Amino acid sequence: MTNKIELASPEWFAALKAHIERFVATPNGQKTRWSLCEVFTGVPKHLDKDGSGVIAWHCRIADGKMDFAYGAADDVDMKTTTDYDFILPMARLVLTPETAAELAAHSQKGVESGKMKREGDSSGVPPEFHAIHNDLAVITA
Repeated sequence: MTNKIELASPEWFAALKAHIERFVATPNGQKTRWSLCEVFTGVPKHLDKDGSGVIAWHCRIADGKMDFAYGAADDVDMKTTTDYDFILPMARLVLTPETAAELAAHSQKGVESGKMKREGDSSGVPPEFHAIHNDLAVITA
């Protein structure tokens, strides 16, 4: 049985960072130039270190290097701001052709309800990030 890790916990971020580091070390990762930011609002109190109700992280990949840090960043290729409870089912969803419609419908519902905001262009997402998402989905509590 796989040990589950709470979304946006220090352990979850460590797993995320390790996955991205492995990607950056690959030939495709060495050629990738891309950046993203995720902002989770309404986070559980035990994860809310500064009392703001927000946990954010961003990552920049360029020239075979990765800059991964806590905090929001606006100067990224893609930024998603979302309510923690709203995104949790998506964080646990393994992405497959069969789940694509579910993902799209949930995302649209989030945008329409104001629980999710996407900025930037998602077309540059490295395909390997879907595998990273799936690896984390199966361990996300």
